[in-house]
Amino acid sequence: MWSCRIIYMVIFCLLGWSPDRGSAQHMREREQRKSPALVATGRHAGHSRVEYIQKHYLFLHAWKRDFFHAAIHTPLYAVLAVVAVIYIATFFFFGLLWWGILRKHGECVSNNNNETGFVTALIFSVVTEQTIGYGNTYPNECWAAAWLIMVQSVLGMIMDAITIGIVFARISHPKQRGRTIAISDSAVISRRDGILKFMFRIADIRRTQVIEPQVKAYLYTWGEGRNTAEGEHIPVRIESLEIGYIDGQLLLPLIEEHTIDERSPLCGHTYMSLKSVNAEIVVTFEGTTEFGNPFMARQSYLMDEIMWGHQFNQIIYHPEPEDTKYRIDFSSFHSTSPQDGLEGMGSQEARCMRVLRPDITAVPYPLLGENTLVISDSLVLCPGADSKPRLQVRIGDTYPNQHVEISVRVYIYRWITTDVSGIPQDYSVEQLEVGYETGSDRLLLWLPIIVTHVIDDDSPLSNWRDPDTVLSDSDATIVVVVEGYMYSAGTNRMRMRMFHTQQDVHPNHIFSPVVTAPSVSADYKPRVDWSKFHQVLALQSDELKSPHLEHVSKSWGALSDSYGSAMQFPSGDGELDDATVTMKPGQLAGVMSNPGLLHQLTGHRGSRAPEAGHIHLTPDTDPENTFRTRQANKRPRVRFEELFAPDDSTHLGDEARTPAADVDQEQDQSQV
Repeated sequence: MWSCRIIYMVIFCLLGWSPDRGSAQHMREREQRKSPALVATGRHAGHSRVEYIQKHYLFLHAWKRDFFHAAIHTPLYAVLAVVAVIYIATFFFFGLLWWGILRKHGECVSNNNNETGFVTALIFSVVTEQTIGYGNTYPNECWAAAWLIMVQSVLGMIMDAITIGIVFARISHPKQRGRTIAISDSAVISRRDGILKFMFRIADIRRTQVIEPQVKAYLYTWGEGRNTAEGEHIPVRIESLEIGYIDGQLLLPLIEEHTIDERSPLCGHTYMSLKSVNAEIVVTFEGTTEFGNPFMARQSYLMDEIMWGHQFNQIIYHPEPEDTKYRIDFSSFHSTSPQDGLEGMGSQEARCMRVLRPDITAVPYPLLGENTLVISDSLVLCPGADSKPRLQVRIGDTYPNQHVEISVRVYIYRWITTDVSGIPQDYSVEQLEVGYETGSDRLLLWLPIIVTHVIDDDSPLSNWRDPDTVLSDSDATIVVVVEGYMYSAGTNRMRMRMFHTQQDVHPNHIFSPVVTAPSVSADYKPRVDWSKFHQVLALQSDELKSPHLEHVSKSWGALSDSYGSAMQFPSGDGELDDATVTMKPGQLAGVMSNPGLLHQLTGHRGSRAPEAGHIHLTPDTDPENTFRTRQANKRPRVRFEELFAPDDSTHLGDEARTPAADVDQEQDQSQV
């Protein structure tokens, strides 16, 4: 078995494969596509591909002003060749001088048997400079010989010192230590526990420890560049990607993560948007050897080398029976495979759109140092004891007490054309009071908490109490922001989620209980069932239901049905992903102004996490004109690839209703 593996490794090495840099497949693809890149990959991974136009002038400048470092970074074979040539040249140069002394002043050298040939002078030059001392030949009392010996001896010592220093520094340079740090030749963008992440794998092949390892990543985007207000053209945009926790021991291969959230430069991007701006992600590993020498390793990823919806193959295995060592299968270090449910999607675009759809049933895994704040995927509108409706949202921390000083803010955005005074406006925003108006109150998320906004006469949602005016907010958006201080990382963390009133607010519902009383547990501690965190229950009893809220639910449902009935679907048994919906201009405007219905048509169910939308794109990184309004034709059409019927709420008192589509969405995301 091991002999076969060794044979395979030898074959792979002959084909260009190396443990730290993987195969040269991406390098060959770059050469075939003529893809520009800042950093090389494959056999020359980490080498800069930036070329200066005045390279000859800069080459001479570097050797003149930084001779020692220029010599150190010269290839070893070139260093040795230059040193040999310099030594031989000095031997011949001083040999000529000794030859002249022997011919003019033969008495300056004793016991030379009256030999005045050039070979004798050359041998005496080598003997003098290297202090070899063959035989009894030596200089006499002669000023010409004395000065020449002094000059040659001093010059020989200087040359020895420089040569030994350069060669030793070149041989002991920790650059080769970087070849024992493996960085995967491919990266992935996928979800972990519902959180969108950019990931790559690193490993230390040697058993000696790296001191203070650091991993950095940078995003370079080009596009058409941008012009400042002063007319300056900025061709490239460089942004840092925050890398999470890194094991300082590097005992095992690690998958490094960058969370794509509100603070990430990748937030809002898709595969096509990144490819259109020639995006490139450069990853750098920095560390120090046990002898105190710093070194680095570097890898570059173009967009075709970042696999959407993939995961790295398993390479870490537990010890076998009667064995005490963990095993690493390094042959699969660079390999990736599609995540469950994405095996049949061959294109990057399809996998990208599927990955960007948030998994509403997932919650962050409880890891120290990670953003473990979570917000429910829906809002509930339930009656209150004082006949005042309550708008509620549930928040929690899957790693209890990791975040302190928790505050919650809720806003409602209304999409209007004019304000109350008739002045044109794009939208209006008002904050909903949830107990943090002064900012002095803070939450302790030891257990999940339901945050409530009471809809009274002073509430911005007071119109929801009137059946005739509640439809005016059917297309409104409610934004929930949770902020807290993470004491383990010493930084602030935020989680934000957007809700569409018509789709994500459920009247006459309550959140499903998730906390088990301590008396039920064996260790007398409360337990949280995070699998039910997003579930809501429909109120069954007429005594608990509110007739007004039931009317609100029916009004929003009727509005959604009116848009659905206005659409004309093609006849036949054709695939839905190739369907075209024809609408009148007025109906299209209604759909475009209704985010909830629009996201139903385009395959989005439930609220949207910020990383699922284009919220960070700017004109200089958006050549696809995402921000520009596309003019409709005479016969506007909405083209979509997935269509889902509205969810049927479960109106059973003991059954949970999950606002998630139970259909596996495997088609590409629609575009309007």
